[in-house]
Amino acid sequence: MCALLCSTDVIAAISMVSYDEQPKLFSLLFGEGVVNDAVAIILFNSVTKFSDDELSLSTGGLIVLDFFVLSFCSLAIGLAYGCLSALMLKYLRMLTRDAIVECIILFSIGYLAYITAESFKQSGIISLLTTGVIMGQYTWYNMSP
Repeated sequence: MCALLCSTDVIAAISMVSYDEQPKLFSLLFGEGVVNDAVAIILFNSVTKFSDDELSLSTGGLIVLDFFVLSFCSLAIGLAYGCLSALMLKYLRMLTRDAIVECIILFSIGYLAYITAESFKQSGIISLLTTGVIMGQYTWYNMSP
């Protein structure tokens, strides 16, 4: 529970900075807040998995191990779906003729990344975030003007 309560609120810091005046500082603050939230979500999921066990040194090691496994698997799922969207829109040009079809594909792939991660007991939010970052970096260039 502390992992969710201790993550910093980035909205308070972002409200003090104007994107038009200092875009780099705004992006750094926003990115730091997203990383804090992601770590808090993964840590919360790892700790709740072992909440019924007796607290010992081995439980702490298992929580740390589960944290890294959960992080890696969630990132891998997001990376896979992000690359899938970029390759799909690059090589299947028939899908890029209509902006509505492109939007439906992007929303569907994001939703699939979330559902896949949640069905494997991983973090759907982290995989969705990773998918969005990959889509913003690579899929954007394969879309229609």
